[in-house]
Amino acid sequence: MLIRHLNQQNSMGSDRRIFLKKLVAGSAGILVTTTAFSEIFLNSPLRSNKYSIGNNKIIFPFFKYLKAYNLGNYLPKDQGGKFIQMELFNSEDDHIIVESIRNGLLQKIYGDPIGWGELEKTELEKSVWLNRFYYLPSFARLYYLSGDKSYLNDMMTLIRLWIHDNPRVTDSPISKYNWYDMQVAWRSIHLSWCFFLCSHGLTEDDKTLIFESLKEHSEVLVNGFGRQKLNEFNHQAHGALSMVYLGILFPTLPKAEELRDDGLRILEHHINNSFYKDGGNVEQMFGYYPFETSIFRDTYLLCRENEIKLPKNIKPLLQKMANYLLEVAQPDGTMPPINDSYPMPVNPTLDTVHEILDSSKLEMKVPGSHYLPDSHIGVMRTNSSEFKPWYLLANPAMTIGAHAHAGRLGFNLWYGKQPVVIDSGCCNYDDPLLVKWYRTSQAHNTVIIDGKSDEATSGDRQWAGKRQSDNRITDWIEKPDYSLVRMISPNTEKANASVNWIRNLALIKNNYLLIYDYFDTTNKHDYEILLHLPLEEFEVNNLEKTLLLKVDSPVAFIPADPSICNELKMGKGFVNINGKNKLTPVASYHITGKETHSVLMAAPVGNSASEMKISQEIFTDGIVVVAEHLSGKKDTILFRKPGSESFRYHNYKTTDWMAVY
Repeated sequence: MLIRHLNQQNSMGSDRRIFLKKLVAGSAGILVTTTAFSEIFLNSPLRSNKYSIGNNKIIFPFFKYLKAYNLGNYLPKDQGGKFIQMELFNSEDDHIIVESIRNGLLQKIYGDPIGWGELEKTELEKSVWLNRFYYLPSFARLYYLSGDKSYLNDMMTLIRLWIHDNPRVTDSPISKYNWYDMQVAWRSIHLSWCFFLCSHGLTEDDKTLIFESLKEHSEVLVNGFGRQKLNEFNHQAHGALSMVYLGILFPTLPKAEELRDDGLRILEHHINNSFYKDGGNVEQMFGYYPFETSIFRDTYLLCRENEIKLPKNIKPLLQKMANYLLEVAQPDGTMPPINDSYPMPVNPTLDTVHEILDSSKLEMKVPGSHYLPDSHIGVMRTNSSEFKPWYLLANPAMTIGAHAHAGRLGFNLWYGKQPVVIDSGCCNYDDPLLVKWYRTSQAHNTVIIDGKSDEATSGDRQWAGKRQSDNRITDWIEKPDYSLVRMISPNTEKANASVNWIRNLALIKNNYLLIYDYFDTTNKHDYEILLHLPLEEFEVNNLEKTLLLKVDSPVAFIPADPSICNELKMGKGFVNINGKNKLTPVASYHITGKETHSVLMAAPVGNSASEMKISQEIFTDGIVVVAEHLSGKKDTILFRKPGSESFRYHNYKTTDWMAVY
């Protein structure tokens, strides 16, 4: 059914009548208390964000963002919620969300009447998505913008139904998780938004119903997150934000002051302990970063506008977070889908944080090449009037397990606005492919040695224990002719089969990328160099072992010594695209040897990989690579071998790790 525009929604369509009929049938016998809630609004929220609750002046600081952003863009989701959102709606557009629900989406997925705990044992993420109310503020925002009471009525019907079906204290609970952890935190935030956005149209009974429910939520928050041992996990920080919401916005709650103060205490711990000095989060979560940034952005706004003392160091953290978003974002404006991550859009969060910080008065970073030594990731960007820009993200996988995948010494590569080498990303956490594929070594742009994958992340456990590996970026060098990142995965890594593996990623004169893998060992091993490719056409030359990726600006992969490659094998692997698992091409270069040097070029070409030539020659102290274009342009690149103080080739000599002549 077509989505109604705001000016077309005064009449109730048949889809909405069916929606209401189903909900009313499922909520027969619901009673709403008639106790008046002592809430006096100074002005309509359509005109002002100031309220009085008792003798307290309250400011809901988020109204200004409602015209510019759909709710799901202003309030970015945790990744578990985001994957379900994209699977169900493939959108954050509030009109699409509301129309889908009016067309019976919830009944189709969760049963009729809605089974709030029906999927807990089989699809937990899908179950908690329903009970976190991600979708409810979409109704509230559309009511706020249009004044159409059908949105308000539908929202309240869902709220009444949930409250009726999910008492906190009962002898016959229908759910194990609905009154636990992030479910309570998200509902508290979303109900707060619904309350303030719809306050002009809510009856006293409606306000009382929501307030009494929030009172029960506040009890769970105080005794749950409020008593919890401090940690660096995003659930705790988000729970603390929900406590700040209720403590500030609903000061007549019995434990409002405790909610506010404990929430700010917890958040101050996370401000000072959950992020590296370079801005990265200790969980090594890329897709979660906009969500985490929004936690501290909204804490800042709630405190500042309501004259509450800000947590210590919150503003410097917000500046670091804004810088991190700029530094890491992909060319399409999304976070890289590395580890348990969806490619979340950056701009809604970044724009609102810049507004808070008043970027005109602060020294903000600009997109470019950045090495983050604490997070152990690096991003290279090139700009040239002659060539399209490159984007390279190097991730050695310092952390493996929990939300972090086993893609040691992995990388993502873009040329211009198109992805060239991609990460598989992640999927809905309920999906068996999460442990069977996405978290395994094979799902990443890494090297499989002797067929071994990381043991912990290749088993059947959904949550493998988190460990800190010795996979590291050892060198980050930027010079006029090249940019180099060197990564090492030591022979102590079990998946390396006692091989010391060094990966060099070098962008040469903005023209092309060299992927130089050095396998340091005295024993013979099998190496499988993996490249995950976008869903595009490709062409393979089995004799030369070249691969041509036929994107808008074709890119060729060319080995410097095809004779050491036993086989270039093209297979398929899953990549998550817009919340859906898609099979895309995977190239694997198979090599067998003892001490082995493998150099692979990624270069933009016209229509053929033969437009570029590359060769390598191995010496005691290093390796020489010669790259030549059909036009006659030639580069001679020297890589010094570890353990050698210098490397000389003809008239060239270097003490650096590499040199370009």
